[in-house]
Amino acid sequence: MQLFHISQYGERLSALKNQHLLIEKIINTDLSDPKMASILINGAVSEIALSVKLSGQEALLDAFVTSNEEQASLLRSLELSSEAFRDSALIWGESLAISRTSENSRMMTARSAFLADIDRMMDYQVHIINQSIATAKTTAILLFFTCLLMIFFYRYRLNQIYSDLDKVCSIDIDGSKKEASTQEVDFILKRLFRRSRNTINPTFTHPLSGLNNLMGLASLFNTKKTGKSGNTVFLALFEIDQYELINSTLSKEDIGNLFIKLGEIISLYEQPLDLIGHLEDDRLVFIMSRSSKQTALQECETIVQSVEESSFNAQLGPIKITLSAGFILKTPAKSIEETIEDASKLIEKAKEGGGNRVAQLR
Repeated sequence: MQLFHISQYGERLSALKNQHLLIEKIINTDLSDPKMASILINGAVSEIALSVKLSGQEALLDAFVTSNEEQASLLRSLELSSEAFRDSALIWGESLAISRTSENSRMMTARSAFLADIDRMMDYQVHIINQSIATAKTTAILLFFTCLLMIFFYRYRLNQIYSDLDKVCSIDIDGSKKEASTQEVDFILKRLFRRSRNTINPTFTHPLSGLNNLMGLASLFNTKKTGKSGNTVFLALFEIDQYELINSTLSKEDIGNLFIKLGEIISLYEQPLDLIGHLEDDRLVFIMSRSSKQTALQECETIVQSVEESSFNAQLGPIKITLSAGFILKTPAKSIEETIEDASKLIEKAKEGGGNRVAQLR
């Protein structure tokens, strides 16, 4: 806005400079042809009146960078001296040869007063232009440092978020309490901690991960299926790629922590009517109730991608794993066991391309 108003002040300055040229044009008018001289003088007088008006045209930020009283005083003086010069110029142009010398003397006196007012107005315009430039520089410097501080602040916040996500996605091997820096991740950690403290029937849970086993899934599904009206039930079966190699490399404690963390990642997408289970082998089951197949499939693919991008801490150091998944619609006619068998066939299709895929029935 300052730069915009500097351009407006420049237009005022141009209008004042134009008055100098018009004055010289009037003074140098050849009066040997009275009609032509009258046309030239009248045209120049009209232009002077317009230029004086443009010289005092108000701008939006005048109240912040100028003195209204000083500007109004200079403008009034300019208008009066301009009017006096214009009147004397018109009289001089229409005067007879006998009185032309005296009228010319009067016009030159009015010209001197008019030029003095123009110069004072130009000095004032140059002064407020310099003020505006100084203000624009200060504003630019303040904006620069404000933006710089905002960049550093948001980089700090992003580092906090990345650090918290790393804590959430890592395997807890020493039982230490995780301190979250961001409110959102703190909520997730508390939710995961609250889930891990739930009292569940041991016969319905997997001893390694604490998730529901096949018996627990069947029991809880029969309990929750009455609330699934209006939604469709889908089943996603996840299998760790190259699990035999990972199992032979990691300790039993690391494997248990690995499955716990996988269950926690999947639980971030869990809704009230959903179920998460761990079969006797390395496969995890996610039974989800969603309004559409596309929504459920997208969440399944997001889980696979999240696991691929996560780093899991183990005693030997951070490790990376990938999942392959089979995604299928669970029909009422088939039990959970039969649906899991169908999903297992889809996993084999997913692994044919190298793993880390989600296979589905078209």
